[in-house]
Amino acid sequence: MNGKNNVVGVTRKNAIFKKKTKQLSIFLGGIFLSCLTSTPVMAQLSLAEINSIARQTTVLIAPALTPELRQDLEENRNNPLQKSGIWNPGSGVIIAKTGNKYYVLTVAHNFIQRHLDSKQYWQQLGGIPYYGIRTYDGKVHIVKNVNDHRGCPLKGNPKLTILVRFGCRDRFIAGTDIVDRSIGTDRIRGIDLAIVTFESTNSYIVAPLGDPNQVKIDDRVYISGWPDPEREQDPQTGRCRNRVARRQRRLAWGSVRGKINPTPKHLGYSIFYTDETAAGMSGGPVFDSNGRVVGSHGLGSQSKPLCGGSIEAGGESDSDNVSSGESLDFNKLQKRYSSGQNVNYFEGLVKELNFDLAFRRELLRPEVIKAGITYKNLEVASRSGQVEFDANEDVFNDPNDVVDDIYKLYTFELENMIRDEPSGGRESLLLD
Repeated sequence: MNGKNNVVGVTRKNAIFKKKTKQLSIFLGGIFLSCLTSTPVMAQLSLAEINSIARQTTVLIAPALTPELRQDLEENRNNPLQKSGIWNPGSGVIIAKTGNKYYVLTVAHNFIQRHLDSKQYWQQLGGIPYYGIRTYDGKVHIVKNVNDHRGCPLKGNPKLTILVRFGCRDRFIAGTDIVDRSIGTDRIRGIDLAIVTFESTNSYIVAPLGDPNQVKIDDRVYISGWPDPEREQDPQTGRCRNRVARRQRRLAWGSVRGKINPTPKHLGYSIFYTDETAAGMSGGPVFDSNGRVVGSHGLGSQSKPLCGGSIEAGGESDSDNVSSGESLDFNKLQKRYSSGQNVNYFEGLVKELNFDLAFRRELLRPEVIKAGITYKNLEVASRSGQVEFDANEDVFNDPNDVVDDIYKLYTFELENMIRDEPSGGRESLLLD
C-alpha cells in the first residue's frame, strides 16, 4: 500500500509540476512572443510592436502643392492662422485591399471643400484636384478625381469612388449651414469620417480592425500620425513656428477616459483619451493594446495649447449614455480630452451603403511585426539618456519614419500629372 501511495504521490506531483510548467510556458510566451493569436485572451504587445504595426500601416495625406497653394504658403509662412493660407497635411491608415486598390480610413476634415472645388488651386490641371498618399516605404501615390461633387453640407449618399466622405469641412457662419469663406469659420458637418483609395502593385500591410466595445475605461490606446510642427507653439517664443519642412511620424499613447454612443450630432466622435497628439495626426489610427484599429483620431482637446487652433465641432450637446451606463457630456469630454471615431460605427455606415469591402480581423503575424522593428527603435537616443520607448513619456517620435522636406515631397511634377504618368516610370514622385 505504501509503495502504491508513493507511486500515486509521485504521479500527482509530476502532474502538478507539468501543469505549472505549462502555465509558466504560456506566461513567458505571452510576454516574449506576445501571444499573437485570435483567442479571447491575448497578451498586450510591447510599444515597439505597436509602433511597428503603426509604422507599416499609417499614411500621410495631403493635396499636391500646386503653384497656387505654394503661393499661399509663401504669403502666410509666418502666420499659419491666416484663413487664406491653409495647406493641411493629415494622416490615415490602410484598412482594406481589393486587387491593386488600397482603402485608407481617415477623417473627412482632411479634405477641405475649397481644396476640392476651387479651380484656382488646380487651374493648370484642368480643375482636377490631386492628392498624394505617402506609404511607409517613402512612396507617394497620386490620387486624382477626389472631388465627389457632393458639396458641403453633403448632398446625396456617397458611392464607393476615389473619395468617400461621410462628412465635410468648410467655412460656415456660426450656427448656420451657410458657407462664407471670407468671414466664416472652419467647421465640420456630418460624420467626420472618410475613405480614400489609392492603387499600387506594391504589397502593403492592411491593419486589423478591433472591437471598440472591448476597450474599457483606463485601458491604454495608441495613436499614430504625422504632426504638423507649424501648428505647434515654438517653446522659445510661444508663437506658431515658421515653415518646418521636416516631418516625423509620432506614436502617442494614453488612457481612455470616456466613451459615449457615437451619433451624427457629435460628428461620430465617441472615444476620449489623454494623449500627446498634434494637428496633422487627424485621421491616424487609434490602436488597442493588441495592435488592432479601434478608432480614427480626429479632435484634440480644446484645452490643449494648440498654436493653430482646433477644428470646431460646433453645436451644443446634451448628455449621451456611456457604455458603462454612466452619463457624460460631450462638450466636457471634448474640452479635457482628445477624441477618436469608433470603427464599429464606421463599419455600420459601410454596411448600410452596401460597400463591398472586406476588413482584416486576424492579428498580424509575429514575423510581420518583427520586420517593422529596427534596432534603432530600441536604443538610447534622447538627450536625457532615457530609452526611446519609455512608458512614462507618452510619446515616441519615430526616427525611422521621417520626411526630410514635405514641401518637395508634395510638389509633384506638373507635366507628369497632366499626362497621368509617374515620373521616370515609378508610381511615386519624390522630386528635388
